[in-house]
Amino acid sequence: MVNQDFKNIVIIGASGAGHALVNELISTLPGGYRILLIDALEYSFFPVAALRAAVVPGWEEKVVLPLKTSTVFPFGSIHKVIAPNKVIELKKDSIILEKPFEGSTEVPFYKAIIATGSIQPSPMRPSGDWRDINDYLKALRKSQEEIKRAESIVIVGGGTVGVEFAGEVRALYPSKPITLIHNRSTLLTPLTEDQPNGNKEIPNSYISPPTHLKLAKSLTQLVEKQNINLILNDKVIIPSNPTSGPISDSEEWNGSFGLQDSLKNIKTENGQVIKGDYIFLSIGNKPNSHLVQIADKDAIESKTGLVKVDKYLKVQSDILGHEDYYAIGDVSNVPGLKTLYLAFLQAKSVAVNLVNEINNKSLVAYNPGTFGGLFVPFGPELGAASITIPYLGTWTVGSGMVSMVKGKKLLLDKWVGSWKGEEKVEVPI
Repeated sequence: MVNQDFKNIVIIGASGAGHALVNELISTLPGGYRILLIDALEYSFFPVAALRAAVVPGWEEKVVLPLKTSTVFPFGSIHKVIAPNKVIELKKDSIILEKPFEGSTEVPFYKAIIATGSIQPSPMRPSGDWRDINDYLKALRKSQEEIKRAESIVIVGGGTVGVEFAGEVRALYPSKPITLIHNRSTLLTPLTEDQPNGNKEIPNSYISPPTHLKLAKSLTQLVEKQNINLILNDKVIIPSNPTSGPISDSEEWNGSFGLQDSLKNIKTENGQVIKGDYIFLSIGNKPNSHLVQIADKDAIESKTGLVKVDKYLKVQSDILGHEDYYAIGDVSNVPGLKTLYLAFLQAKSVAVNLVNEINNKSLVAYNPGTFGGLFVPFGPELGAASITIPYLGTWTVGSGMVSMVKGKKLLLDKWVGSWKGEEKVEVPI
């Protein structure tokens, strides 16, 4: 039976938002309450640097750290990391694990927080089959080798992921042909976009967060100057039934991604044909909300797949209860960009309200404020960003600041600094 001496605060997902919440709670949670941090993997990975790790040899060692109680919590802590273990069911007052913890697969809780993030094509995020840290390292090294071997790279989608991937490849391989295809008139997903008929469009997209038009245009101009074949206002025709791998001795692309056995014809809706032997998919990421979907489909937005939350970030579910679960980070439908900065603010907000609930105090509505920014590196030296400053508006900045703030180290120093356990962790920065 699970230890009944404590009231459990269950956090499902140990990436950015979940780990940030742990750090906020460690020093503020009253006695008698225990944090249980649960993740399906035995390691934590840093998605901000995953694209570079998939391209640049040596970077795979920088984006993974062992996920265990001793690396997350201080010496003598009552709190626990439960990993690798998978939550397979959400109930009103408990969660069901794949493998037993303290003699039971059912773990009761005082409150539970869903911080499961988003699902993206590998290797940007590890496949669910890569539970061992070496599995992910091997996948990243395989990706590096395939990109090195590729004659011509085609990137499907020009959101932040597609742009950053193109930048990493271009920085390492200055002369390798790269084509980037995007369905808008600029890169990213601008808040207001010029249309051929003169009208303005307000895009609604989870895949690429809405961005300021000035940033989108600035980044488009930067990419065009880097010898990238940029195709805008067009879409790749992806075969409806892609096979598991390339078809030998055929020039037609069969819909499989990654390295092909030869140059393939990739066709677009506007009739263009692009030759490529490495196809990178940077569209199709979605919130990792299937646990909530199974428990209560009405708690999920039908259009986006995001978990519905109220102003306190509590999950809105008649089945799971309106008081027992919170959701933070990429998985929730809280307004705003899906950035690590805002995930941290959401973690801080939930930490305050969890302690308030314990102390029978009023909850405080989540308020991210008006300061914000989106930094999009294009390799370690180039990029563009928008910064919103209260009362001063939104400003676009260029490569120098982007490289200094994010591009060179990709925030690895901040990630390593967030590990507060008795067992110190390091990565080669």
